[in-house]
Amino acid sequence: MTENPCRRAALRTLLAAAALVPRSGHAEGYKMTKKQAGYVDRKKPATLECSGCIYFIQPNDCVIVKGPISPHGWCTYYGD
Repeated sequence: MTENPCRRAALRTLLAAAALVPRSGHAEGYKMTKKQAGYVDRKKPATLECSGCIYFIQPNDCVIVKGPISPHGWCTYYGD
């Protein structure tokens, strides 16, 4: 029996999303370093910046990048 391609894509998406969910007490262990994420620290506002990203947590945290980040920063995983 062959697997449905839509089902396969949905399972991949679900597994990728589950990898990003922070586990209590272990959230930092599941995050990328700034270098891995291609993070750029900016001091001035720009068109695309962390504060407009779906992964941004006020005031200076991120769901997928380790450590404090600038609201004006940016990485390759920016999502709007």
